Amino acid sequence: MKRILLLSVIFGLLSLSKAWPQFEGTVGMGVHAGYGSEINSPGVGLHLHYYHTNNVRFVPSFTLFSGHKGMEMWMAEADAHYIIPLSVTASLYPIGGIHYSNWKYSATEVDELVMEEWTRHRPGINLGFGFQHDIRYRLRANFELKYQFIKDYSQVFFSAGLGFWL
Repeated sequence: MKRILLLSVIFGLLSLSKAWPQFEGTVGMGVHAGYGSEINSPGVGLHLHYYHTNNVRFVPSFTLFSGHKGMEMWMAEADAHYIIPLSVTASLYPIGGIHYSNWKYSATEVDELVMEEWTRHRPGINLGFGFQHDIRYRLRANFELKYQFIKDYSQVFFSAGLGFWL
């Protein structure tokens, strides 16, 4: 009886790798909406994801923020995620990556005040974590919280999105 139980456990453990989805080499895309604390404005964007392995995913993205008090911003990022499965449909992942943003300010002219305009280009680094839930086959929702280390403009960025893979 002990042998049968031991063999059952061994075969059960060996079959677990087949129970988890195999994503290696797949590509997908999605949309996201988020909020940046420094720009103090919502943004929308697109992201791609490429699974280098089943657990390592590379995610380039572009986000455009709406203007707020004369300030506008867009950002391009390249993040890496390490997927930690919690169940067949849910996963957590730490985020690390690089960031590039364009900050533009243009003041409105009031009475005889001079109009002020400037543009700043800022590289940075992203660190954070995310959660994803597979809604159905090839469709997932994700939620991310990351801190963006940017000279003069560091901020917390929260986003939620939908994605699918091909």
